[in-house]
Amino acid sequence: MRAPSAGDLSHLARKTWDQVPSSLRKMTGEIAITVEEFPDDDTMDEIGSETPFDVMGLLREAEAGHPVLVLYRRAVLDYWVEQGDELSVVLTQVMVHEAAHQLELSEELVTQLEAEIEAAAPQPRTVQ
Repeated sequence: MRAPSAGDLSHLARKTWDQVPSSLRKMTGEIAITVEEFPDDDTMDEIGSETPFDVMGLLREAEAGHPVLVLYRRAVLDYWVEQGDELSVVLTQVMVHEAAHQLELSEELVTQLEAEIEAAAPQPRTVQ
């Protein structure tokens, strides 16, 4: 099995973003999603991170047009392996967290969004 490429991650992120609650998607408006291996030095300095593995994503206002959600592939994949969740679950967590941070949403609203996501997630079936 190989690690998902930047293209694979971008495709899955777009599909995953389309599944987050519409209330959040309305707040952000349309977003662009890009995937980079690691944040650059300026980004690391800006957010005060010591290691690039601490930064899984960042929602930035674009100079012109839609906000851009930058996913940092290596950090996302590292976290995915550590957690053992579906990759789409990890992407949902990262994207919702970044959107909530950028929009300065309350913890209460974030908790509500997470509950909506959990309720909409397909439940695992057991074999009998």
